Amino acid sequence: MAENDEHDDRRRSPRTRVSVDGRLMTPQGEEFTCSVKDISLVGIALSTQARVNMDDKVIIYLNDLGRFEGKVVRMIEDGFCVEIHLVTPRRERVAERIRWLYENQRLPAAAANGRQFPRITPKETGLGAASRLVLANGERAECRVLDMSLSGAHLKTDLRPPLNSKVQVGRMTGRVVRHTAEGIGVHFDTIASDLPTDASHLQ
Repeated sequence: MAENDEHDDRRRSPRTRVSVDGRLMTPQGEEFTCSVKDISLVGIALSTQARVNMDDKVIIYLNDLGRFEGKVVRMIEDGFCVEIHLVTPRRERVAERIRWLYENQRLPAAAANGRQFPRITPKETGLGAASRLVLANGERAECRVLDMSLSGAHLKTDLRPPLNSKVQVGRMTGRVVRHTAEGIGVHFDTIASDLPTDASHLQ
């Protein structure tokens, strides 16, 4: 790629700060955890304890974004920057996912920061935690409500609907905002006027 083309590509692909964790593999086959400091369609800045050299080729697996390969092009204080090359149509999918992460990454932060809406667990309500999950394609599955609030719920399920896809949980509709080890996090389309005292609206 010519120098001017590289400059134009970087200018059209601004760096975006998102909170994404993952793992990387060095040329020696060693694996390390990593987290994204910022990302664009041409490069990723990573915070990691991995030891690498300039021009090393690394393989990166990022939660919610997938697998990347690239060359180390710059060292930073607590990690390094990797140059990546994406081709259409994956380039478009990654761009869409980065935008979605940027717009929604503050939802978990708001929940962790004193939780704007307090959460309760179904066992505190005296009711069971069983519920039914309906996906956008009509697929139905049993699930279990791990905790809930005015604005959403954490569900235990083997299903992993795409992020931002529409789902129905009991009588509530919403969208998938995160994948977890247990299942999925759902943000409701509407917010109740009072903190739920039971899980009936999710059954």
